[in-house]
Amino acid sequence: MMMVLSGMSSLEQMKDNLSYMKDFTPLNDAERTAVSKVVEIFRKQDLIPCTSCRYCIDGCPKHISIPDLFAIMNTKHTHHDWNADYYYEDVHTKPGSRASDCIRCGKCERVRPSTCPSDSCCRMWRRSLRRVK
Repeated sequence: MMMVLSGMSSLEQMKDNLSYMKDFTPLNDAERTAVSKVVEIFRKQDLIPCTSCRYCIDGCPKHISIPDLFAIMNTKHTHHDWNADYYYEDVHTKPGSRASDCIRCGKCERVRPSTCPSDSCCRMWRRSLRRVK
């Protein structure tokens, strides 16, 4: 990780974010080494790389909560938490807005940040679900 992207929608938010950089001190060698180790640990976990910006939901005509689906899959994969199915079925989705309801229109792809995977979000969800089950 070399940068943090902060979604800002107003001048006030931008000024607030910039104020934190007033006394900026770059990471030292020990801190950079620690960050590199953490990045390597996360990469080895084979998680779905979603920033939860939620832009994809606004573009989705089915209002599929893609970041929540990815968070559930990451939880299942990391913690072997099969109770995550409850959150998928009863908390984060309702009939008509599950990953299987994706109509493959590609609108989520057009609004995703460049840091997100370029594969169809719902296709990735279904493929991940098959991998974990």
